[in-house]
Amino acid sequence: MCLETRNTPGFRGNSGAKAGIIDLLSNNSDLALTPDGLRKLAIPQGLRDTPCEPAEFQLHRLSSRLSAQQIKDIVRRYEAGESARTLASEFGVAPSALLRLLRERNVVVRQQVVTPEQDETMARDYEAGMTMAELEEKHGLSHGAMLRALHRRGVAMRPKAPRQRN
Repeated sequence: MCLETRNTPGFRGNSGAKAGIIDLLSNNSDLALTPDGLRKLAIPQGLRDTPCEPAEFQLHRLSSRLSAQQIKDIVRRYEAGESARTLASEFGVAPSALLRLLRERNVVVRQQVVTPEQDETMARDYEAGMTMAELEEKHGLSHGAMLRALHRRGVAMRPKAPRQRN
């Protein structure tokens, strides 16, 4: 990032950088700043003619990030019975992206079937006090699959914990 704020008037260190920017741009500021003036303040004197380094570009399509051999390996292993979640974790990609990749290659995507016995076990565990995260880990299911299984059993869901605010 090219923004340099150490010697800029109105900035209060790293923690107050946003407040400093707001202060500089407010109508109450003693400085009359134009966008060009703000740019000149933000870029150190010696670097003004030097272009910024571009942000690191990350490919988003899996077919661009994974080699052809890796894709063949994923398709082969998925068709052999490995779960999309396991493969996604191993290859460092999102399960939804991996499933989309499989569908693009005309692979029949399996639906995970939860048996009534598993439903009963999950409902008992949840009512005994296990958290959703613990259940997901124990049974190897996604959050949505766990919710559907518990709802099928008519389990009353506990209230969520309050979100921590910084």
